Amino acid sequence: SNKEIAASLVIAQRTAENHVERILAKLGFTSRSQVAVWVHEGRGESASGTP
Repeated sequence: SNKEIAASLVIAQRTAENHVERILAKLGFTSRSQVAVWVHEGRGESASGTP
């Protein structure tokens, strides 16, 4: 969750929300579940086999 990310990085929750939104936008997604499906399908792997 954004709250967990914020606590882990010692940043404000809103800052974490902004970062997540921007990362999703750069990847062309609108939700974390879309990212999970993308990674599960193997699209998140690089040539070396690691995301």
